[in-house]
Amino acid sequence: MRSSTLNRLFALTLVATLAACQSTPEQEDTAETEQQDQQEQQEQQDTAEPEPTEPSEPAEAMDEEEEETTRPVTADNFHNHPSNYDASTDTRTVHFAFDKSTVPSAAFGALKAHARHLKSNSNARVRLAGHTDERGTREYNVALGERRAKAVQKYLRLQGVSSDQLETVSYGEEKPARRGTSDMDYAHNRRVEIEYRAGRP
Repeated sequence: MRSSTLNRLFALTLVATLAACQSTPEQEDTAETEQQDQQEQQEQQDTAEPEPTEPSEPAEAMDEEEEETTRPVTADNFHNHPSNYDASTDTRTVHFAFDKSTVPSAAFGALKAHARHLKSNSNARVRLAGHTDERGTREYNVALGERRAKAVQKYLRLQGVSSDQLETVSYGEEKPARRGTSDMDYAHNRRVEIEYRAGRP
């Protein structure tokens, strides 16, 4: 009897073991199949053409423009701040960075408006007066003011304005727009003034 009990136990254990072994490969097969399906779907998505989207550049450009006009005016950005310029001949002053004679990009619109006016009015004449702040020697500042005036003159010439309509002069530090020694006073004094001698707009 003992041996028949042992045989039964052995048979039950064998059946249980076989049942357990049989379910494991099915689960693995199912997992592998699901993984393959996911890979195929991903490959189909990768090879599918993307849906066309509308360009977002105008919105980005508007954000940058809005950011430019809302940023605070400081002595460091005063020369190139949009609040100093409009795209018309009403703007008569071009400001410059410390010890620089590069025309700021914010002034381009105003200078183009002056160029259009000068080209359409051959009798119009302009004096470009260069100025500096008080730092530096008198000689250095006169030369820097001249470089600034020449930079504005060059920009206008590149827009097609006749050289006969333009003259330059430098006052260096002699005619400040603002008296004072703050950084903002200095920023106001670094400039070229556009003075119409004839044919004012």
